[in-house]
Amino acid sequence: MTLLRRHRIASFLLAIVAIVAFSIAELDFTMLFLGVVLAVLSWYVTEGPRGRTLPDWAANTVVVCAIGWEAFRFLSTGEIADAMGALGRAMVWILIAKLFARRTPTEERQRFALSTMLVIAGCLESVQFAFGLLVIVYVCVAIWTTMLWRLARSAEEARHSRELSQGFAPPLEIAIGRRSSPQFRGLVIASILVVLAGGVGVFILFPRFAEIGSASAAGRSVSGFTDEIRLRRGDRITESRRELFTVRWIDPDGSARRMLRPLLLRGAVLGWYDAAGERWVPLRAEAGIRTLRTPEDGAFARLARNEPDPPGAAATVDIEMRSFATDVIFSIYAPIAIATSEPRSVSIDPATLVLRDVSTDRMGRYWNYQLQVQPQPSAEMLRALSAGTEPRGAYLSFPLDEVKPIAESMLAEVQANSGLPPRPDSNATASERAVWGREAARAIAAYLRTNFTYTTDLSTLPRVEGEDPIVSFLTRYRRGHCEYFASGLCAVLRSLGVPARIVTGFIAIEYDENSEHYIVRESNAHAWVEVRTGPDAWMAIDATPEESLIELQERNRSFVDRFRWIYGSLEFFWNSRVVSYDASVQSTFANRVQGSWRDAAGERLSQLLAKMRAIATDLSLGRAGGAWFATIAIGVCTTLLAVLIVRTRRRRLRARLGVLGATRAEQRRLVRDAAFYVEALDMLERAGFMKPAHLTPRLFAEELQTRDRMLGDAFLKVTDRFYSVRYGGSDGPSNASAGADSHLSLLLALRAAIRQNRATRRAD
Repeated sequence: MTLLRRHRIASFLLAIVAIVAFSIAELDFTMLFLGVVLAVLSWYVTEGPRGRTLPDWAANTVVVCAIGWEAFRFLSTGEIADAMGALGRAMVWILIAKLFARRTPTEERQRFALSTMLVIAGCLESVQFAFGLLVIVYVCVAIWTTMLWRLARSAEEARHSRELSQGFAPPLEIAIGRRSSPQFRGLVIASILVVLAGGVGVFILFPRFAEIGSASAAGRSVSGFTDEIRLRRGDRITESRRELFTVRWIDPDGSARRMLRPLLLRGAVLGWYDAAGERWVPLRAEAGIRTLRTPEDGAFARLARNEPDPPGAAATVDIEMRSFATDVIFSIYAPIAIATSEPRSVSIDPATLVLRDVSTDRMGRYWNYQLQVQPQPSAEMLRALSAGTEPRGAYLSFPLDEVKPIAESMLAEVQANSGLPPRPDSNATASERAVWGREAARAIAAYLRTNFTYTTDLSTLPRVEGEDPIVSFLTRYRRGHCEYFASGLCAVLRSLGVPARIVTGFIAIEYDENSEHYIVRESNAHAWVEVRTGPDAWMAIDATPEESLIELQERNRSFVDRFRWIYGSLEFFWNSRVVSYDASVQSTFANRVQGSWRDAAGERLSQLLAKMRAIATDLSLGRAGGAWFATIAIGVCTTLLAVLIVRTRRRRLRARLGVLGATRAEQRRLVRDAAFYVEALDMLERAGFMKPAHLTPRLFAEELQTRDRMLGDAFLKVTDRFYSVRYGGSDGPSNASAGADSHLSLLLALRAAIRQNRATRRAD
């Protein structure tokens, strides 16, 4: 297949890659399937034996309908955050309509523009590793398509020129060598490498200055950890098997083992319910957050300022990231010390014991870290960790009055069936109320696990206008995922006067016996409730049916899970080194590169000076040793410069003679014997007579004869000599000889003809 015929395939592949990339960015697999199927169908219809295309009026009608439909959807149900998604979906259908339309230069340009806009829209919507790979593929295909398109347009222009002149049309370009396809392929590869290198350079010089949030646009499937809970989205939580990180529990004696219950890894604490927005959000601490620096040797840094008891009885939790780049440090309640593979700045919120990586000198997210934890910490330890900064009445209020009668009714049913003692009166001590609140939370959580149904698909549950999702969950549907179970339990407990808060993070269920660690996947994102059990103590209560989570984990297990870590490692590199590359990382990178360069250069310079002093001592040069070394250095530099000049000149001569594809021996012969021809061309160019690329040397000489007889005759003799040397294998008379037929005499005659031409033009 010729290069010209490949243009249609290249433009079609460009559209396919753009559709796939945007669909991956939007996580819209329905659009991915329909878009690819329709695009492939367009190739069969338009490029098949019959070559059918849509009339212009039909294609324009489809375009108008696509724009109208997406605009109607966006104005009816969309949010401002989904504006780019709606625009991209409209462009997908417009691009498909263009694939069915007639192939004209205008349509080709529109397809290319739509494809580029689709990829740009995807860049504004997604930072996923798979999308990043597709962007790189798109850039490569776009470069290839652009070059082929330019070649096809040149061919069309040449045909048009041939029709107008009714004769021979100039070739598109002079082909150097005998194989044009490999040369074109090499040009495309070189262009791709240059563009990618330039893109990497621009990325390093101009980093991202804003963090990309983890919240998803409305109406999109979500999965994974989040530091807030939105209950009204009605999404289906995807059951993703992507491996995020691994967790190893190490007992104080140093042995790794599996716990009897799944591990709850805390990432965020949500203490306030926004009834207007129907969401749980964290209580932001205004003061009290402490920051510490982990040691360089990987030792543990204590999180409490005044640790009351030795940490010898503490267990160790070893967490290794696989494909999850985040500044959240997931931990078991309650962490007492942390160690990282390299020094990090870590913040701890004493009110919630939530940890964050706040380093400003990081090169990316950390790969692993270790935590020392006490599953049952003492009151002294908790007091030292919290430092008395926790708000006392922050976790008691709930803004929905209609939940209180629901909570009272549920409490009465639980007390009748579980033997829960009556609620303490106002004279009860704080310890008695804390004990009753703990037992009430356990009993109500057991009631929810027994009488409510766990499901990840809420798309079938209709929304009731004016009714809060928590009320709908507790009274109407009685089904939902972990966020609804945690919200319902927390709302009921607060309405009963029991301090409670929601915690989001991950639940570690899957355990690998061979490697002795838990595997935490994206579908293990979880939410549960913590209940106050003391002045500074909290206890985790999970109302979500544990057997449902285990069943979901086992149902989604597949053979592919064993190899998913390969892609996960690449994705982690993408998230930690590319997505999180901001100004602080750039500054750290520059400082480290500059510091390492200075250290390396200083070390090499010191070694060189030491060797020079040793040589000067051995040769007894004394104080003149420096002058000798300087003289030698100048001589070496001069020699290298001369070699560079000679090699550059020879390279230029080979290019001007068109012998780059010849053997080395042939190239050396022609550079030696035919250099006079290049010098003649340079003389003509300086005089204003540029040789056109499509003219052979003899045709150019004949053209010069029509303009100046003497000049043309002089160059014709040079051309004849060049032909005899280039194609006849003859070296001709020596350039150094003084005969009338030597190379030098031919050049002198040409120079005289040029001077005569200049004099004639001045006289005119």
